[in-house]
Amino acid sequence: MSVYTQLQSRDFESILSQYNLGQLVAFEGIAAGIENTNYKLTLKKAGQTQFYFLTIFEHLKQSELDFFMPLLSHLQHHDCLLAAPIESIHGELTFTIKQKDAAIFYCLAGDTLHQPNKKQCQVVGRQLAKIHLAAQGFKQSHDNSRGFYWLQRQVTSEQLQLSAADRQLMHRELAHLQGCWQRWGQDPTLAKGFIHADLFPDNSLFVDDTLSGIIDFYAGGSDYWAYDLAICLMAWCQNDKQQIDHTLKAALLQGYQAERTLSAAETRALPDFLRLAVLRFWVSRLLVQDQQQQASLTTFKDPAQMKALLLSLR
Repeated sequence: MSVYTQLQSRDFESILSQYNLGQLVAFEGIAAGIENTNYKLTLKKAGQTQFYFLTIFEHLKQSELDFFMPLLSHLQHHDCLLAAPIESIHGELTFTIKQKDAAIFYCLAGDTLHQPNKKQCQVVGRQLAKIHLAAQGFKQSHDNSRGFYWLQRQVTSEQLQLSAADRQLMHRELAHLQGCWQRWGQDPTLAKGFIHADLFPDNSLFVDDTLSGIIDFYAGGSDYWAYDLAICLMAWCQNDKQQIDHTLKAALLQGYQAERTLSAAETRALPDFLRLAVLRFWVSRLLVQDQQQQASLTTFKDPAQMKALLLSLR
C-alpha cells in the first residue's frame, strides 16, 4: 500500500455519499506496500467511531477487479480471515475516483509484522491452506500474471539494470528452473488453484499471535499451490542474514499441513519452487524501483535482499 493518487476531503465526502457508513472524521495515507494507493478512514455513525481502508487500484483493470472483488467475498463467506469489499448503497463493490477504480474495506484489527515468530508462522501457514481450499469453490478463474513465463520474459528481455555477474546469475537460475517447470507440468500430483502470490508479513495483520486477516490479494491467480507456499516460506522465514530459518520454516509447514497435506511430489519440488519465488521477487523489486520514486508515501523493498537469499539457496 502506498499513496500515488492524492485525495482531498471533498473527494472522500463524495465517495462516502455512495455508502451508508457514516460521516468522515479523518483520513491518512498509508505507506506500507508498493502497488496501490491506500487511505485509512475514520468515520462516525450513531456516535460510534469506525475505521475503514480505501484502496485505489493503480494498475488493475476492471476485468481483474470483476474477479478479485467477488473472490474476496467468497473467501470471507468460507471463513477465511481477510477484509472483503463493502457494498455501496447501489450494491456495487467498486467505484471510480479520478478515473481510477477503487473500493472500501473494513479495517482489520492489529498490525503488520516486522519479524514473525514461530507461532505466527504456523498460523499464517494454516490460513494459506484454508485460502487454497476455499478458493476451489469459486467458479471464476484468473491467470497468474507474474507466473513462470512472465519471469522468463523479464530475464531474457535484457531490460533489467544489472551487472554482468548478476545477469549471468539470473540466466543460470532461469535455465535450471525451466527444466523444473517442464517436469512439474507433467506431474498431476502437483496441485493447482488460486494462489495469493504475495503473502509477505506486511500483507497480514496480527494482534499478538492472533491473525486478524490477510490483505492484498491482487497479485494472485491460478498456479501451483506449492509455489504459493514457497513464496510464503521465503517471505516469513528469512533471518537477518538473508537465509531461511529452518525452525520458522518447519512451523509454517506444520500449520499448512494441519489443513492440507502436501503430496510427495510437492515436498520434493518445494526447494526449487523456493528458488523460483526468490528469483521472481528479485526481478519484480528491480522493476518497481522507478515506480516507487513516483509515490509521495511508500515503503522501499530492497532487491539486493532477494539476490542474497537466492545465493544462499543455491
